[in-house]
Amino acid sequence: MPAHTLTLYPYLLRDTWVFDDERTNLHEEAFVLGATEALSKLVEIKEIPRASKGFALTFSGDGFDEHDAELLWLRADPSGTGNWYATTLADEQFELWLCPALFCYFDVTPPRIYVKAEPLPAGISPHWKPKPGDEARRFVEAPQQGRDHDHDEAEPDAEGPPRSRA
Repeated sequence: MPAHTLTLYPYLLRDTWVFDDERTNLHEEAFVLGATEALSKLVEIKEIPRASKGFALTFSGDGFDEHDAELLWLRADPSGTGNWYATTLADEQFELWLCPALFCYFDVTPPRIYVKAEPLPAGISPHWKPKPGDEARRFVEAPQQGRDHDHDEAEPDAEGPPRSRA
């Protein structure tokens, strides 16, 4: 693996993949707008047991031989709040949005993100329960049951990914 990889432990909440990360104070941060569908396909392909209870998702902006998927940057979101990526999993194409939480892990928008999914390691809980006084935050909440979220299509930006979050 490259020197700079990070691992999150997503789990299902209301049919949406979310993650907690005490390092960044993120609690129940949701993967939405295509990301939940792509993650569901990835854990299906990898046949990860009990993935809904949590699995290890290792990622890096640097390629590594063991990666399961490569996300390719498409464009900044027209709202200025996130970035769109594309990937192919088992001959199925996915377009997915990554919210501004991306910048908790990258200083600039990565043109590629490499990911690997594995079973949850023994002794790891994907849940972080903030203690009184901890300031948990969330950029995107898991949708409530029955809510449908559409998004506007935008043309890809030919100039490449933005270089900073500003």
